[in-house]
Amino acid sequence: MSYVEDMRQRVLVGQVGILAYSLAAAFLGKTWKTFLLAFLVIILVQLSVSRRGRDPMGQAKARPEEILDAPKLFEEDKAYELQMEDKQFIVEMQQQSKFTMYTSMGMIISILYFMLLWKYVDDLYAIFLSSVQSERAAWFLAFLVYFEGLFVINQLSMVWALRKIGKMPIIQVARSYTVTPKGIVIGGIIGKSTIRFPLPEDARIRVDEKRKFVEIVRHGRRTVTRVRLYTRRTRRLADIIKKYGRAAEEG
Repeated sequence: MSYVEDMRQRVLVGQVGILAYSLAAAFLGKTWKTFLLAFLVIILVQLSVSRRGRDPMGQAKARPEEILDAPKLFEEDKAYELQMEDKQFIVEMQQQSKFTMYTSMGMIISILYFMLLWKYVDDLYAIFLSSVQSERAAWFLAFLVYFEGLFVINQLSMVWALRKIGKMPIIQVARSYTVTPKGIVIGGIIGKSTIRFPLPEDARIRVDEKRKFVEIVRHGRRTVTRVRLYTRRTRRLADIIKKYGRAAEEG
């Protein structure tokens, strides 16, 4: 469902990034180039995960064109205006903000680790050089150990944050959206995202006519994902999602 939910993916992506960086550092040595290369590797890995990732409901991503290549069943271009009228929304976002605050504390520790222990990479290099008798292999192992420590800090901070708040609430609010028999295309500040029909079997929909939204909800082990679709025609939208998304309404 999300990067937080998929621990296997999180560990795999982290290890691939560490191995790639350590291998590059084995050829460049300990210079400011290698220091900056770390951030480049992180950005590239994150972009790769984003492109190959899944939609908010944990399904394989569909292209907007794929979903829009079907008759339009429902369209809402004033969802953002209705969201701004929902006073309870700010309260709901506080829990999500708490998770961000807790993980930010872990990020501060990671930055301190990254900068303060950078000088000790030389000591690790010297230790490994006496064993492997190869400068490149020694640099590779030194950076590998150094960045594994950084990875452990990041993972522990996320585990700590989840224990503090329980399941992480993830609320995605559509600024505008279009529904077809194939799914939903959601308009955001940056680009478009999609949700494919049919929905996962454990997905449910929640209707709040007073606050004017229909919500697609899915519970994971570590997260609760909510895709919120504001509209004045809540029952009409809910009926469409039930029919084509094959989702039951929450009792």
